[in-house]
Amino acid sequence: MKRGFIFLTGAVVVGSVLVGVVFSNVFSTNSTEANPSKSTETTITKKADEKSPIKTIEPLGDVETIFPDIPSLTKVADVIFEGEVINTKTIYHKDIDIPSTISEVKVIKVNHGSIKAGDVLVFRERGGVTTQKYVKENSGRDFPLSKEEENEPVEFKINGIAVMKKGEKVILFGGKNKDETYSVVGAYQGKFRIDGSTIQRPVPRGDEGIYSSLKMSQSSLENEVNQFKK
Repeated sequence: MKRGFIFLTGAVVVGSVLVGVVFSNVFSTNSTEANPSKSTETTITKKADEKSPIKTIEPLGDVETIFPDIPSLTKVADVIFEGEVINTKTIYHKDIDIPSTISEVKVIKVNHGSIKAGDVLVFRERGGVTTQKYVKENSGRDFPLSKEEENEPVEFKINGIAVMKKGEKVILFGGKNKDETYSVVGAYQGKFRIDGSTIQRPVPRGDEGIYSSLKMSQSSLENEVNQFKK
C-alpha cells in the first residue's frame, strides 16, 4: 500500500513578507498507509522560544485510513518496538516542495517483527527542519531575504505534528518499504512518544475532538499488542 500527502495552495509568513506557497506534490512510499483524500490550506506559527524563535509551516492533509486503536495499528504493522532516535537528517526531493526527515532509531525492546534489540532502523517522515532560503526557492515567488534570514530555521509540521527528534524515546508501529527503510503506520498514527511510564501519540491540529492520543501506560500498550497477536 502507499502513504501520501497532497498539499494545495496556502500562505506562509517568511520574515515580514506574506508569500503564497503551492504544495502540489505527492510523496509516497510502499508502506502501510494509503493516499490522502484531500488537502487544506497551510498556516504558520511561532514556537515559544524567546532566545531563538523558529517559524513553523503546517501543511494540512488527510490520510485515507484512520487507525483508532492499538489492534488496528497492530494488524498492519511489520514491526512494533520501543526505540531511541539516535540521529536525524533532512533530505530533499526533486519537484517536491516539502522536505523529509530520515531518522535512525535504535531498537530497545521488540514487541513484534523480525528485528532484535540493538538493531538500527531507518524511518522516513514527511516534514522537518529546513531554512527560509529553501522555502523561498520552493515557493514560486521572489521575496527579499537578508543573508542572515536565509539561514534561519523553518520547521515543516504535517497537520501540526513534528517529525522525530534526536534523543526521543518512542514506540513505533512501522511498515517496511521496498528500499528497506520504514514508515510510520498511518503517516503519524503509529508514532507514540514515551514520557516516563506513559505513552501517547500526537493529535493532528484541528482533530482534537475526533482523534484519540491513546494515552496509556507502556505496559497496557504491550498487553494490547500481545492480546491481538494471540
